[in-house]
Amino acid sequence: MASYKKRRSYYEIEGNAVRKPEIYVPHEEQAERVRKVRRNRQKALQMSPGFVVFLAAACMFVLAVCVDYLRVQASIDSRISNIQQMEESLENLKDTNEKTQSRIAAASDIQQIYQKATQELGMVYPDDSQVIYYDKTESEYVQQYENIPTE
Repeated sequence: MASYKKRRSYYEIEGNAVRKPEIYVPHEEQAERVRKVRRNRQKALQMSPGFVVFLAAACMFVLAVCVDYLRVQASIDSRISNIQQMEESLENLKDTNEKTQSRIAAASDIQQIYQKATQELGMVYPDDSQVIYYDKTESEYVQQYENIPTE
């Protein structure tokens, strides 16, 4: 059990029960404090027009930054998606190209071409008399001024 001893304007507490101290304030001082508190509350509730304009501008700025951020983020997302589609398309084209090269390599067997040219088309290698040699000039190309003889 707690025992209380009153001394001036506060209590000395012994035990586990705690009581708020009572502070004696004269009536006039208390009335003045109440008036100051009311005045401060009224001032706190009022905002000057300049402060309201500043807050509105700050809110608009933050809103504009947020909207711009979302726009940029959406643009980045669409570009990433576009890049992924292009990479998939590139892979498909590479696969198609490799398959086509494989078919061409399989279809262009040199031995088969030689047999078709010599047996079906009657082609033969040229004789030494049919070969015309020329001297290579420094221009690295040949200009033909006359037709090549057929005999």
